[in-house]
Amino acid sequence: MANHIEKTTVVTPARPQMAAALPTAASPAGTKPSARPGSSSSPVTADVRRTMIAEAAYYIAEQRGFTEGRTMDDWLLAEKQIDAALSH
Repeated sequence: MANHIEKTTVVTPARPQMAAALPTAASPAGTKPSARPGSSSSPVTADVRRTMIAEAAYYIAEQRGFTEGRTMDDWLLAEKQIDAALSH
C-alpha cells in the first residue's frame, strides 16, 4: 500500500481597498450619513457603509493574525470606527 500525501493550498483572500477619504459632514443620530467619501453631494448608501465596515473589519482581523472566534468583535469595532468617522 503506497502512502499518498495530498498537498493543500491555502488561499488568502485578496486584500480589500479602503476608501481613500471619509466625509466630513455630520449626520443626526439614526439617519444615514450625508456625504459619500470624496464627494460632498452624494449620500453614503447602506451598501457603501457595509462595504466600508467589512474592509475595516478585515484590517482589524489582519492586525490580530486572523485568529478564529473574534469575527463579531472585529465587525462591531469596525462598525463603531466607521460610524464615528462618518459622523465627523
